[in-house]
Amino acid sequence: MDPDLQQLLQRWLSDDWDSISDVQQSISPMVRRLREDDSFRESFVEELALLGQLRAVQSSEPRWLQLEDLLGVKAEPGTEGDFETLLMQRIDAAPLEPKSHRFRWMPAVLAATVLLASALVIGAWQIGLNGIGPKAVARQSRETAGDSGAAAIHSQVKSPTDGIAVLSQMVDARWDGPHRPDVGDSLGTGRLLLSSGTVQIEFFAGVRLLVRAPADFELMAADEVWLRAGVASCFVTEMGRGFKITTSNLEVIDLGTAFSIQAGGGQESEVHVLDGAVEIKSGGNTAVELTERKAVRATTVGLEAVTYSPDRFPQTADLRDQLLRQATHAYQRWQRQSEEMDADPDVLLHYTFEEADPSALELTNRVVRKSAATDGVVIGCKWAEGRWPMKHALLYRNVNDRVLFQVPGRFDEVTFMAWVRLDGLTQQNTSLLMTENPARRLRFAPIEDKSIADAMQRLQTSAVKTVRWELTRQQSNVTLSIGHGLQNRADYETVRADSVSTRPDRWGHWACMAVTCDVAKQEIVHYLDGAPIGRGKLKSSEPLLLDFMELGNFGASMEEITKSNGNSIRRFYGAVDELVIARRAMTAAEIKEFWLHGKP
Repeated sequence: MDPDLQQLLQRWLSDDWDSISDVQQSISPMVRRLREDDSFRESFVEELALLGQLRAVQSSEPRWLQLEDLLGVKAEPGTEGDFETLLMQRIDAAPLEPKSHRFRWMPAVLAATVLLASALVIGAWQIGLNGIGPKAVARQSRETAGDSGAAAIHSQVKSPTDGIAVLSQMVDARWDGPHRPDVGDSLGTGRLLLSSGTVQIEFFAGVRLLVRAPADFELMAADEVWLRAGVASCFVTEMGRGFKITTSNLEVIDLGTAFSIQAGGGQESEVHVLDGAVEIKSGGNTAVELTERKAVRATTVGLEAVTYSPDRFPQTADLRDQLLRQATHAYQRWQRQSEEMDADPDVLLHYTFEEADPSALELTNRVVRKSAATDGVVIGCKWAEGRWPMKHALLYRNVNDRVLFQVPGRFDEVTFMAWVRLDGLTQQNTSLLMTENPARRLRFAPIEDKSIADAMQRLQTSAVKTVRWELTRQQSNVTLSIGHGLQNRADYETVRADSVSTRPDRWGHWACMAVTCDVAKQEIVHYLDGAPIGRGKLKSSEPLLLDFMELGNFGASMEEITKSNGNSIRRFYGAVDELVIARRAMTAAEIKEFWLHGKP
């Protein structure tokens, strides 16, 4: 292997991406070759593909962002979006054209990847390595590996590399037994008991399996399932040819097809071939090939033909329709709850992100009784799909993305609630919601803007100088910090909690995060998905000053970023589709209701 390629791969696959300066010194020649050498670039992508790392952003720190920085590329000419997203879109859109038994999917992936990489590199041709910005991306903390608290909450978490399949969709699904996976979870070998609903499982071998309850089945290997009871439909790509489903009296081997199968439940096993052909073995009898639009039943004397009835089995189109109906129902339920939230006199600010203009520059504060809280100004973020297909969200991808607004006043109690989708932790600290020193706004505001002068006066007379709701890479990884000064850490009181939503295996999932603060009781409580996950005490009982605020970022200047070696960068990487700020500490029951009515 090319020594440069070997070193670049070692750095990519390790956690050794500590600082931009280090990267510049050690691998800048390789990055230059990525730009200029088509063969080297193709070899790099091919090795990543063979190592199963093309989707590494979903299971580890998003190194695509770092590669994007090093190449000096933000988007393919004429398009919008980040390097990794565009690459994934091209890969997803590329047709599978199997060539060999071992990585049949490689040609399409390589073609899409090299095509995009070439376009990106051409667009960045004149950008030198000296043009790399100050973005410093720290590696993911390994402290979480021994976190017994997280293990108790989510005992089934596995590294994505341990799995043989992914649970991609569920409709009204309920599990029995010890293993109860959720959408997006990696599945290893093991038994699953589905008591209601329908699930869709996608095997890394290139097979889609739909299972309808009641069902008892076991994932035996990447190419084999044992169906004890239930009905299922199997859709197999050429890559997955040879996939096998066994029952108590049948063994069905795919020959490049789609088929449905029934087992147990007091009924005899049946196989219905939707497309292509399967090979069926029953008892000690010779294998029989069954072709499309044919069906058989296993009896005590052998196989017998039955009426072909595909409608009895789960189909992809049916699942899609069910998911849409389910999403519509949940969305309407959330709309009703949102109207009640808007009417609550203690709610100061409610952003639903339901703007009529798909390119809106402002977020409307939906509260009925207008408070001094303002509408939000959208900076840089892109509009995207929210918790449901019909709901809007703001997508945060770039270092300057944020929403600016104001909630002037001092408060003895506050509640922050937000529906967020975390797609990665790109630095040590990530901002959810933070107050901003009004002096920063002086650089941009009109001279006659009296709101800044008023805010400066409030800040001077307030004991509390800043409020920060953040995510970190530490074990206790969601924090609310109250700053009584701005000089050092001793000026801050911080209450931390451990949130499984920050774990890499939960990235890409919507989560309901909330925190309450009651300064009279000197208490802070953190919540995740309607349940308290941690609480702590404050030493001070000073009212909280909010005023100018930022959602999903922190307004650090370039000087501050440089002095902190990049640690002042706190940009959020993900999506947000609802935010609530209230002037009372909501009860656990209220926060649980907010989650129940809003969960996708």
